[in-house]
Amino acid sequence: MVKAVIIDDDSISRMVLKEILRKTIGNIEMLGEASSVVEGAILIERENPDLVFLDISMPDGTGFDLLDRLKKIDFRIIFITAYSEYAIKAFKYSAFDYLIKPINVEELIKTVGRIPKIRKIETKVAVNALKANLMSHAEQGAKTIALPELNGFAIIEADKIIRCEGLRNYTRILFHEGDEKIVSRTLLEFEKLLTPLGFIRIHRSHLVNLANVVRYIKANGGMVELKTGEQLKVSPKYKDDLLNKLLYNKL
Repeated sequence: MVKAVIIDDDSISRMVLKEILRKTIGNIEMLGEASSVVEGAILIERENPDLVFLDISMPDGTGFDLLDRLKKIDFRIIFITAYSEYAIKAFKYSAFDYLIKPINVEELIKTVGRIPKIRKIETKVAVNALKANLMSHAEQGAKTIALPELNGFAIIEADKIIRCEGLRNYTRILFHEGDEKIVSRTLLEFEKLLTPLGFIRIHRSHLVNLANVVRYIKANGGMVELKTGEQLKVSPKYKDDLLNKLLYNKL
């Protein structure tokens, strides 16, 4: 049984969420609810929940202000937000679950269903990374991402990434300067996030920045050469899409 709390200043939203959870999801025990940052922090400290449904904007502060009050964050968070599309991308980049108001029943079921399958990422570092992503997406048009590190997080400009390489449940990110990072997220996740920023999948193991492709080679079923001199195999599955973008999108 997953023990949960709801923190949202909108009483109707809380009521609707509780009713949907009661009718559709049988393994959640609702421990309580709160309508403000102060009440929410007290509720979490008292009940020690496994899952928190957390509103972003409340009268006495934000969901981030609430999290800053806590000594530890050892629970899953599903953010409840009315943010516009540009900010939703920030949640995706930071690997946080979220629900958009008004809450959609199918999305709620899918989101809650992922909880047992995903490792806990809600540390202070991950929360700070999300705040940085929200700021960068608002101010810079979604051209940067924040990746958690051991002692904090790094703000990465997407155009400095040459390519991403899938390593099962991890992704190796290679940069122009020769640096690289290993991140515990799948290549599919990065494909969804970086495709709008000029990246393209060319192989089950490779996602490349189109700006770094200098040559297409027909040999061996298809290869691309990058500015670094690397040559990567192109899978038949992705060849047509790649050629269309190389021939038309870059003219």
